[in-house]
Amino acid sequence: MKKLLTWMKNKPLAFQIWLIIGAVLVISVLFYSISLPFILQSLIISEKYDRLEETQAYIIEEGHFDNLNQDLASDDLSFIKTDKPPEKGPPVRFSRVPRHFIIDQEGQILDNDSLTAAEKIKEDILNSDDEEKRSKLHLSNNQIIYYVYQELEIEGENRVIVSYLQSRYRDSFFREFFIRLIISLLVFLILAWLISIFVARYLTRSLQIIKKQVKKIANREWDQPLKIERQDEIGELANTIEWLRQQLVERDEKQQEFIQQISHEIKTPIMVLRSYVQSMQDGIYPRGDLQGSLKAMETESFRMEKRVKTLINISKMEYLSRQNLKIEKINFNQLLENKLEKLSWRRKDVNWSLIADSISLRVDRDKFEVILENIIDNQFKYADQKIRVSIEKMFKRGKNIIQIRFWNDGPEIEKEDLKNIFDKFKKGDDGEYGLGLAISKVLVELHGGQIWAKNEDGGAAFYIEIPEEDKNEF
Repeated sequence: MKKLLTWMKNKPLAFQIWLIIGAVLVISVLFYSISLPFILQSLIISEKYDRLEETQAYIIEEGHFDNLNQDLASDDLSFIKTDKPPEKGPPVRFSRVPRHFIIDQEGQILDNDSLTAAEKIKEDILNSDDEEKRSKLHLSNNQIIYYVYQELEIEGENRVIVSYLQSRYRDSFFREFFIRLIISLLVFLILAWLISIFVARYLTRSLQIIKKQVKKIANREWDQPLKIERQDEIGELANTIEWLRQQLVERDEKQQEFIQQISHEIKTPIMVLRSYVQSMQDGIYPRGDLQGSLKAMETESFRMEKRVKTLINISKMEYLSRQNLKIEKINFNQLLENKLEKLSWRRKDVNWSLIADSISLRVDRDKFEVILENIIDNQFKYADQKIRVSIEKMFKRGKNIIQIRFWNDGPEIEKEDLKNIFDKFKKGDDGEYGLGLAISKVLVELHGGQIWAKNEDGGAAFYIEIPEEDKNEF
């Protein structure tokens, strides 16, 4: 079975669907072609016995023991006497009409025009040890007689009344029924198989379109949108890939814009430095004297250094996102307080406070220091007079969460910036790229957490949530 599944997994999906549906259909056809004739045969035989018993019960109840077979012609059972059916066989009407005879206490057969059949039935009854009052008799001409009998007292004498029915109609019916059943099932099988091929192709057609689109995306050919009008799982997959394509297009556009801008910003100070050097070699000082010119060159070199650091930080983000964490237990309150004190020199006019119980966390210390430095630096950069930091333990999404909140009373964040404030290609109001927040987002997600920003209490707040492991303790 395992080998079969492995073999199927290596085949096209359309072939797998076609094969599975085909196998189910074949099994169904075989099952019904075998079981239905037996089921129907059993029902018809049971119906024959019931009809014989009902007719016999009516005769006994009404006491019609004279001329039991008066409605039938005297030669209706002539084929039983010779054990050979006539060329045209008995009338179909007769095949469905029960016949009756009586055996008296001396064993004589009364009121029957087919002595041979009656004698064989009587002999079969006498030789049977079965208490069942239903039985059948096989004749030499491959015919079957179904009969029922009952012992009763008629005019003070013990007698046996026998009712029987021959099977010529049953055999021809089953033969015709079986042939028609096989033909019908074969037609059904062919039609169903064709439908299964159509269904398989219909389902895989969308997957083929998705496959081609994914290959195009892999080759950076993502200008053409993926449109598949479906609401099922394949449609959901297509929508997800289309969302991915849109994200890649947006990311590519931002990246191209970033490269153009950063290239221009690097090129400008290089050109300034080069022109200053050439002028000074010719004995000309662009800023009037040597010191002024050197100061201008230092400023331009500082600008170029910042742009180079930006590129390094972008590369660093890609590197950090692929690194494994070196988990260790740290005193989180102490680490957070040290970072606040260390960075507070930037804004002596800002009051900060930390509200938290003592907590120990198991995180990557170095990477979490980078997270805190970037977030706290942003707080001091935009705060007006106050910064509030709090730590809270809560239960969210089925697990314990440690939430760190950074709030400052500075200007609120623009609504359109809240969604992409952690984007590495997002440019701030001062013209600088806020890579610190982007790096923090990468590192928080590396710890299995999440980070977001929102406007509240007349200022801006940043939230960090880290899943609490069993070993993280308050």
